[in-house]
Amino acid sequence: MLKEVIDKWKLNRNLLAIKMGMSKDAFNKKLNGTDGRSLSDEEMQKLSKILLELRDALESGETDAFNDALRLISQREV
Repeated sequence: MLKEVIDKWKLNRNLLAIKMGMSKDAFNKKLNGTDGRSLSDEEMQKLSKILLELRDALESGETDAFNDALRLISQREV
């Protein structure tokens, strides 16, 4: 389900990989199920938390300009 959300909203996979602490290539292979790889339960939980942080940042930015909300998201630490 998370893959569908990421694809639907065209989220930046490179940024997600960085926040996950892995290379973009490894993240994509695990997310796509390439080479028999998949995200572990722990990695799925971490990705869920990252996406929830994105949601929270967007919700808190509803009163701000959209660009301000994106700036807040990009400045969050891993």
